[in-house]
Amino acid sequence: MSKSNPVTPNKQPPEDWNQLLNEFIQKSGRGLQKTFIKKLWAVHEDILENANPSILRMMFFSTALTACPEGVKLVAAILFKIGVANGMTLVEKNMTKYDMTDAECQRYGQVFTTAWLDAFQEGEFDLAEEMENDIIRVICQNALYAQKPLGSKFRKMLVPFATSKKQEVSVDEMISRILEGCLWRALESSNYIVQSAASEVFFMFFPLTGEDKENMEKLMANQYRYISDLLQSDIVPIRTEAIPRAMRTLGDYWFIIDKAVAKQLMTYIIDTLARDSVVGVRVAVYEGLNEIAFNPNCMNAFEHGFKCAAKNGVIDSSERVRLAAFQCLAKMKNHKFISCFDIMHRDDMISVLDLENVEDCRKQLIPIIHIFIPISKSLDEAHYRPRVNYMLDKSRIALLSYFRLLGPLKIIDGEQAEELISMFNRWAYRLIRKKDQTELTETSEGFRRARAYLECSLIIYMSCKRIFIELFQILIFDCEPTVKAKIDQMFGKIVKQIFENYGNTPLLGTATAISSVIPKEHLKTVAADVLARLADDEVPEEAVEPFLESAIHINPESVFDSLSNGLNVFSDLYGEQPKQSKKKKRDVGDPNETLQTTLGRLKYVLQSHSTSSLLASNDTFKPKILHLEKKIDFVREAIEKRLAKEENEENALSDDNLLLALEFRFILPLYAVSENNQDEAERKLIIDSTKDLLRWFQNNVAGSMSQIGEHNMEFFIKLSCLFLNCITVALSAYDFKTRPVEYEDEEDAENQSPEDKEKEEEDETTVAQLISEITTSFSNSNTPAEIFVPILRVGAILCEESYSETHTSMARLLRFTPKWLNRQCTDLGDDEFSLDQEKEIADGIRQLHKKVNETDQWDEEMANRLFSHCFCFAVSSIMDDDEEFEDPRSEDYKPPPFITLAVIKWILKDKILANKFFDTFYKKCLSEDAKILPESEGQSETKRKLTELVIVSHFLRILEKYSKTNLQQIKKGIETCTTRVLDCFANVSDLDTVDNSIMNSISKILDVDLPDGY
Repeated sequence: MSKSNPVTPNKQPPEDWNQLLNEFIQKSGRGLQKTFIKKLWAVHEDILENANPSILRMMFFSTALTACPEGVKLVAAILFKIGVANGMTLVEKNMTKYDMTDAECQRYGQVFTTAWLDAFQEGEFDLAEEMENDIIRVICQNALYAQKPLGSKFRKMLVPFATSKKQEVSVDEMISRILEGCLWRALESSNYIVQSAASEVFFMFFPLTGEDKENMEKLMANQYRYISDLLQSDIVPIRTEAIPRAMRTLGDYWFIIDKAVAKQLMTYIIDTLARDSVVGVRVAVYEGLNEIAFNPNCMNAFEHGFKCAAKNGVIDSSERVRLAAFQCLAKMKNHKFISCFDIMHRDDMISVLDLENVEDCRKQLIPIIHIFIPISKSLDEAHYRPRVNYMLDKSRIALLSYFRLLGPLKIIDGEQAEELISMFNRWAYRLIRKKDQTELTETSEGFRRARAYLECSLIIYMSCKRIFIELFQILIFDCEPTVKAKIDQMFGKIVKQIFENYGNTPLLGTATAISSVIPKEHLKTVAADVLARLADDEVPEEAVEPFLESAIHINPESVFDSLSNGLNVFSDLYGEQPKQSKKKKRDVGDPNETLQTTLGRLKYVLQSHSTSSLLASNDTFKPKILHLEKKIDFVREAIEKRLAKEENEENALSDDNLLLALEFRFILPLYAVSENNQDEAERKLIIDSTKDLLRWFQNNVAGSMSQIGEHNMEFFIKLSCLFLNCITVALSAYDFKTRPVEYEDEEDAENQSPEDKEKEEEDETTVAQLISEITTSFSNSNTPAEIFVPILRVGAILCEESYSETHTSMARLLRFTPKWLNRQCTDLGDDEFSLDQEKEIADGIRQLHKKVNETDQWDEEMANRLFSHCFCFAVSSIMDDDEEFEDPRSEDYKPPPFITLAVIKWILKDKILANKFFDTFYKKCLSEDAKILPESEGQSETKRKLTELVIVSHFLRILEKYSKTNLQQIKKGIETCTTRVLDCFANVSDLDTVDNSIMNSISKILDVDLPDGY
């Protein structure tokens, strides 16, 4: 067979170097293509011989020219042409003024490495020495001592030298000679920035051998010492950075490092640093293990070290450490010689997955568990089921977490998800179906497994549905069109079986969750049974909630009809009904029980997350909710009759049912708010409904407080507290801040009748104003504490900037608070507030004062008046004409209730308030002309003065005991009282007119000796 002649390529004509330079100049040395750079290299001899020096400097300055190896060699050749010192100057200018990137710095490092090697190999040792002195030494010095970010850029220039050091002995000797002095000094520097930079350079060039082979052992021992010192450094960043670098170094040079040293370093890292108190250090240990995981030199050392470290790493208190440990463990899945289960036993892995609560950490474990429970296209149930049961016996939570994350992590596809769901459904149905066998008990193994199988099936269904539909916009099961329908049908069959035979077991909750995600058409057979059992009250009390949740998802109309029928109790008892014959009159049974059942179910429907979300997101339920609100509105008439009830008179409905019904009347309109498209008419409807309810409460409840009998007072207090708490919820749930829109024109307003104008004025009244009027109506000294505390909370909300029309009323409420508190404390007598009551009252006053103080209606004069009232009531609470004053320093002493609440638990808790209070206190009590007690006929001036002093000193001792600030002022006040008392003892002659109780109190409180005769 004859051979064909090879095709001779067409010879390209030589490039014109001058033309290439012109093109380079036109591009300003930017955006150069690699083909163009190669053309420049092809004619580099002509360029170097003929080009202008300024053009050569421009080419050396162009970072784009170093984008390929030919460009690096070209720039290295230009360096000798323009001069070594000039080249370094250009690089420094490029670095400081034009912010070279790290990659560009590294390429210039390659230029300098290439240039030095060319000079050394061609025997131009003078040129090589010049480069060492003018370039390489400068780079090394700046890499060690330059400030950020220049230092890191110079260290990037050293990377090519480190690479060439491993290949060229000459580079190794040269770099060792340059670094030998300055590197050791930098490593021992007291500046941690210099020490950190030196650590990076040290590990970059390890090992530094030098030219003197005789001192090699001593030099290596010195470097081992530096590695150990860096790992044991007290400076956390240095210790953190040294760990992965040291472990990478151990892996790369395992065979040349002394084995005793390697063992010592690895032992210290695994046993000590892996348990370091700093999180970043513990994380660095696993980063270092990642560096040597696939290094064949130290595979046995890595496996042993990782086994020891992983035991604590996977249960570390920091999620960063756990995540690093899991990431390192997950990499073992791709290891050729070490298995994940060689590092950690599978039972321990399952236990860790059960305890882990951070999603990112869980995701690292799922691929590892997948090794134990693999999912292939040909799924063998006989092989798969024992593995699932084994993991279920160890941890149900771990099993559910595993199957929940299979879809999001893309470990399974649609076909595999379908096969898993079908398989779990078959397993569960075989266990729960009832033929000849009895029902499973809750404690049986079969029941536990059936529940877990269904939960796994449901969790795969939901997680894969979200991933495959929302993210990839394809059908969840794209293998066959009928597959999803078959799965939904199987789910419906299982739900029916559970509702029929396991309605009182935890399986009912699983069935409820399934019924909420599958289409309704697959639940038709279940719906009739669920609704019938709910209607006939055949559902046990503990199973009502899941039955209701299923019913609201299956057939919400029937649930609303059932609730509406139950609320007919109000219209039957209090509405105007046409007369009916006895035959036609329906029997509703005990109205109280009927209403209690209905309200309980309505409460669950509104409180359950899934059902309330369904109602809130679907505007079709809005008319049904408003219909329920209209029926439940009769509760107002029921409450009026309850408040007018005579003693020992029976009431048709219980107090609890009336209060719960009123709560629903308040909040049901808020559930009817459209989620996204609320119009002005709907807003007006909600605001008018709320205002109507507020006016009713103001006129028929709050306004009649003085007429409430003693036998009805307990119900009145509960009713008022509930209503005020509902106001707080409503203000948080809905925006009442804007005034309603006026629909009348100005021309129509002129022709309005007085009745229409009055109605319009009512319409213009805001919800906040009505609430403010209600709070004002409760501003009475006789208002019980149970009611006044919610009043304070509502007042704090009304102090927001958007409710500016109520700020004046809230300021008056705050000014009235000390008077109310004094009356309550006086009426207590020998009784005391409970600790919870004290906390609620003090917190309410503190919050109201904070909010009122932020409004424009509160000024310094009002604040001083408030503190004056507080001080007057405090003085009044400690005065006792008949007995001696107790010493507040004794352990058994209890301050009066007013001082406890107003002073100790309110004023003294705020440093600013305390300072203002002390200023007012000193003006009123310790100034030269201060008078606390009024002058009375027949009382001597000495008696009045000493009585005032004992009152003030007694109050100061109380402040001294409970105040954490202003101690110097208190001490000064006590010294002032003592001085004035001693002055009276020395200068007055009518001490005999002073009661013994006063004199004894002075001696006891101020620690002074009484004059002779006492």
